[in-house]
Amino acid sequence: MGEKRNLLPLSDEQGAPVRDLAARERILATTLRVLSRVGYPKATVGGIAQEAGVGKATVYRSWPHKAALTLDAVRTRLPDVPVDDLGDSPREILAVARALAGLYGAPQVRAILPALIADAATDPELAHRLRTELIEPRRERSATVLRRAVTRGVLPADTDVLTLLDMWAGLMLFRGLLLAGDLDDHAVHALVAAALAAPPRIP
Repeated sequence: MGEKRNLLPLSDEQGAPVRDLAARERILATTLRVLSRVGYPKATVGGIAQEAGVGKATVYRSWPHKAALTLDAVRTRLPDVPVDDLGDSPREILAVARALAGLYGAPQVRAILPALIADAATDPELAHRLRTELIEPRRERSATVLRRAVTRGVLPADTDVLTLLDMWAGLMLFRGLLLAGDLDDHAVHALVAAALAAPPRIP
């Protein structure tokens, strides 16, 4: 059993977290840039700090280790899923599918997600944060749009919204991580067309 790591920002007793918004944003932006360039395994907190123009101790005051810094960078810097009510469910669903394809196909995500998931497999607290701060919020925002389509009668009342989203995520991750290929707009349109024509149903 490895030592349990604290993923929360360090307390004042250990040093005040980075409160300078510009410095914080620079650190997070640099983190994604470094991860995209060298990948998660080769990235170091020291290297990120040097490129961001801050001391390593400054980074550690807000993020106790690389996994916490990486998770915050991904969570706060990558685009969210749109939930705007456009009055047109097919358009709204297409916007969600495009956003998810963009997320899973982003170079930063390709560079870090496999290693981050591997770390999470042996770190319950990291796994919890990965699920509750990155995956579940985007999944729930996406589900909001699909449930609105159910309410409008565009999707059947017994549509299994979460299974549909998980099917999309599985395909997007397979294409992006294992095949190293983008899910182009044609493929995204095909996903949406399939969802509208024959969505998974709740038994």
